[in-house]
Amino acid sequence: MQPTPLNSLHQRTGAALVSLAGLGVPDHFGDVQSEYRALTQGAAVMDRSAVGRFRLSGKDALDLLNRLTTNKVDVLPEGTGAGTVLATPKGRVIDLLHLFATHDGLLMLTSPETRARVVEWLDTYTFAEDITVEDVTEFTAMLCLLGPDAPALLAGLGVTPLAVRYGSTVPTIGGVQVVVLRSDPLCAPGYDLIVPAAQAEAVWQALTASGASPVGEAAFNAARVEAGIPRFGCEMSEEVNPWEAGLAPYIHFSKGCYTGQEVILRLYNYDRVQRQLARLRFSQPGVPNSAKLLKDGKAVGLVTSSTTHPITGEGIGLCILRKAVAAEGAEVEVVGEDGIAIASAVVVALPAAQPVGV
Repeated sequence: MQPTPLNSLHQRTGAALVSLAGLGVPDHFGDVQSEYRALTQGAAVMDRSAVGRFRLSGKDALDLLNRLTTNKVDVLPEGTGAGTVLATPKGRVIDLLHLFATHDGLLMLTSPETRARVVEWLDTYTFAEDITVEDVTEFTAMLCLLGPDAPALLAGLGVTPLAVRYGSTVPTIGGVQVVVLRSDPLCAPGYDLIVPAAQAEAVWQALTASGASPVGEAAFNAARVEAGIPRFGCEMSEEVNPWEAGLAPYIHFSKGCYTGQEVILRLYNYDRVQRQLARLRFSQPGVPNSAKLLKDGKAVGLVTSSTTHPITGEGIGLCILRKAVAAEGAEVEVVGEDGIAIASAVVVALPAAQPVGV
């Protein structure tokens, strides 16, 4: 595993590391229950440095993205932004991109696993356009401040919390100039802080000194699954279309043409979407990802995310499920690779807040 800029700090604090797209990020800091409570009831800080970070410049940057992705992003005033799906000509998901029009240009966030794929795709469709894509991932760190107390914690540091998602500001925290993005990765106010790699530890310590509890992937993933939020490599991939992955909020219905538009809108207009994102509660924990879901002996879906709830100990998960059996309360059988049943599952309604994707 390659280290993040916060690796030395994580080693000193005894974090258990896990690989995320080849980078070693904290899985937990020794107490997943406490970390989950910080995420859901207090203020938490996590190392999101594995997320891809790109600076885009050139007068045609937004126009190109608008022609390649599902949302209307041709005009983004400073301090605003948008999420938009980069799709194949067959309407499959390459990635969910998050765009921020910051004080010094356009910032694009990608999933950790798709950094190279996204750049290659943009390059393929760049001909005479004036656009430069600069990967700044390895020169920066990205800390994420989450939890219901996160806005108050920022305010205590002299940072006015951003009022809406995709807003951005450039305050000083711990003596370091920081780009703060309102990213909301868990469907609630959440802030990504981009800092120079060498100064990441100073900002982390300023946040923890103000009351933010360090959290890792285990607690974050449990909260993500509980909230029904899709993630690349789990619910999002080039095997699914945006409708199936719960990415409807990022599809604009009346913008001009974009790659995959014909397929994506035809699926919707002719009611051809056969699968959907669904949330599950398993009869027991420990169900593996990619386990098959059966109904009356017929394959109806696949487990895409599975975890154990840190507080209740229940097995919970997400899946891409046939719409015909995706109603709340529906029961399905969970089958392992050997075809033997390992658990049952009940479909649980997704939260009222629409999933945003991470």
